[in-house]
Amino acid sequence: MENNEHKHVTATSVKMHVVAKHIDGNLQGELNCKYFKEPFKFSSFMGMIEMMETTFDAKGFPEKHMLPRTFGEAKPRIRKQEMDVHALVKEHSAKHENAHAAISTTANDSAVQKENTDKVCTFEISVRYRHNAEWQGSIFWVEKDVTKQFSSILELIKLMDNALAE
Repeated sequence: MENNEHKHVTATSVKMHVVAKHIDGNLQGELNCKYFKEPFKFSSFMGMIEMMETTFDAKGFPEKHMLPRTFGEAKPRIRKQEMDVHALVKEHSAKHENAHAAISTTANDSAVQKENTDKVCTFEISVRYRHNAEWQGSIFWVEKDVTKQFSSILELIKLMDNALAE
């Protein structure tokens, strides 16, 4: 007998693996996903968010539903077929390398900072949609085995920040 049930197909998400820690109030860590040859090191929430957004743009998923506004000239829109994720990771790594090195040097010089670097959290971030210039998805905190939903980048940042402060 044939099974004539209709299967409901849903959009998949892009998963990012993040290992992060606080150093002097700044987030530092590594971002990785299946599209990277090696992890992307970041030294701020903004560096992490920019790399994730660039990866989403390069892969064309989750698709943007509106273009971001800028004060300056808008960058020309590049088709996803023309984008190379590996080249983008390399470009972003070079851009953020100096900031990362400066923060690392400062942290090594201070005994107080050592206490802040002991707390390392691992997250699996799944972004399903980019509606209204925001991200929607879920974050899984590996060490605590807890998953939370988020509906904005700010909410994602707060969840990560709370986990690191706990």
